[in-house]
Amino acid sequence: MAQKRSANHIYDYAIIGSGLCGLSIAAALSPFTNNIALLESSDLFGGANRPIKFPTGIVNNGLRFVPNTESAIKALNFLEDMLGVKVINGINDTPPITYNAGSFKPFVGFGENPPPFYEELNYFTSNQHLVLNLEPYAWTQLLFERFQGDFLPRSYVTKFHTSDSKATHITINGAKTLNAHNFIFCGSIKDLALLLPDDSLGARAKQKLNKNIYWTGLSLDLCHSHEVTNSSAVHVLNGTTEDEIGPCVGKFSPSFFDQEKSLQASQWMTFIEEEVTEDSEVVATTLKKIKRQIKRAYPEALESLVLERIIVSPLLAGNGELKLNSNQSLPSVENLWIGSAAANPQKNLIGGLLQAHLIVAALGFEVGTTASVLPTIEV
Repeated sequence: MAQKRSANHIYDYAIIGSGLCGLSIAAALSPFTNNIALLESSDLFGGANRPIKFPTGIVNNGLRFVPNTESAIKALNFLEDMLGVKVINGINDTPPITYNAGSFKPFVGFGENPPPFYEELNYFTSNQHLVLNLEPYAWTQLLFERFQGDFLPRSYVTKFHTSDSKATHITINGAKTLNAHNFIFCGSIKDLALLLPDDSLGARAKQKLNKNIYWTGLSLDLCHSHEVTNSSAVHVLNGTTEDEIGPCVGKFSPSFFDQEKSLQASQWMTFIEEEVTEDSEVVATTLKKIKRQIKRAYPEALESLVLERIIVSPLLAGNGELKLNSNQSLPSVENLWIGSAAANPQKNLIGGLLQAHLIVAALGFEVGTTASVLPTIEV
């Protein structure tokens, strides 16, 4: 809860955005100061990574996946050091599969016609993925418990104010002022074109931000009335039709037994251009294609569905090209660090955690070091 502060109070750090990256930074700084403001435009912390009640139990808010890469292990080691618990359980050595010509086959790539959002989708196609003791929805819950400071929900930043190459304060909800010595922006990079003064971000940089390609994540969570498959592989489905929508990825969870009835959850995801997010026809057509491809691979999968959830996550991904200093601060505003996952070369959950790690280190704080020895999980 936020304390009652005077209008002239100056925070050590103002962190804009309480998604995975913002919460990670807030939790990492909390042992050193509690004079932190964590701002969130919605009612709840966690961003897209929050728990969802499902007939099969608590699930992530859409498909989540962590590839077995050096970058992913580094990112989760950072998370483990903050939480003080073991997040990584081992390695699942199950390559992705696709459905073609009436049977499932190993997925070997997109060939000569990769989708426009290839980099975003390729994140899910690693031959190995990490098995987790804690799902991403639990990460944000535990990070928030370790945060010591003022949480300010329903606080939408509408303007940064600068003087002498430093940010001095921000305007919240068009009216309220919040002062801080340091600012860490963990929102959508595209928003900086509107939030920063003209002299803090040049016309060319603003134009580039607006021209960058951004993707909306479109997810479909299904609860099946029966076990569809015991496969733990990531499915990459596209079919034979050539269209601008592109393929989807998905994964089935282990079966869940409820009152002598077997239920199974599956979660699917694809991407659409941010510009058409509000176009209900595009969204509906994309969802229909996902279902069509699921039914093609598993003809009885969609019969008597128990529950269906649609998750639209605008500006979830993109290239986010923005020139930053080596310490991840903005060259023209020396006390403004960019914590958006899109600023990191890595994608998805890993990009968010690694960007948080870079900023925490740049601010001079050390969370600790962990080296994970990963067993292979037999499936």
